[in-house]
Amino acid sequence: MKLFDQDGKLDEDVQDALYELGNVGVGMASITIGRILGVRVELAAPNVVPVAEVSDQTLLANVGQDQAGIWMRFAKPMNGAVLFILDRSFVYDVVEKMTGRRKEGNELYTDEIAFTSVTEFANMLSAAYMKAVGKYTGMRIFVSPYLFVMDQQQISLGDMQQEPDPVAGQAVWVETQFQLLDEDGGQTHAVGRVVMLPDDDTVGMLMEALGL
Repeated sequence: MKLFDQDGKLDEDVQDALYELGNVGVGMASITIGRILGVRVELAAPNVVPVAEVSDQTLLANVGQDQAGIWMRFAKPMNGAVLFILDRSFVYDVVEKMTGRRKEGNELYTDEIAFTSVTEFANMLSAAYMKAVGKYTGMRIFVSPYLFVMDQQQISLGDMQQEPDPVAGQAVWVETQFQLLDEDGGQTHAVGRVVMLPDDDTVGMLMEALGL
């Protein structure tokens, strides 16, 4: 099927399907977050928009001064990225919960134990996200963490033998924000967002798997 019209707008069925994929992927990742921190997580409605070619600089510009980013890439034959953009205070809480030690600022990536926990957390998020998307589509989908971004530092994650392929051509930005709730269900604050950024060929594979 044709994904985009001549004005670059997404087909409505494709947009609805990606909206649902964003929901199920982040939903499973939020369960993982909740189990680690012992909190409840609420999701906002996904935002689905087509974008032009995406550069590393464009992605890095989305990480604010008080945030940290975990970048993941799709395994072949798919191409694209999944980005977790998280408040630093939230990442500090995760590391403290996993290690029993509070590490902030550059200690987060200079302390071996703290940074190992960040990598482990990234692996758990990616596994949960793609397990949900794979189950929904009936596909075997793999992503692997490859970059941690904070304080203008870019630190490789995992066994990275080569630079990831850029997201070439037209792609789709599927963004879902999430926030933590207190035990009584009261809203606390937004702690991050997840962006699935498949290129147009990968979107086509996902839609074909869904019978569209």
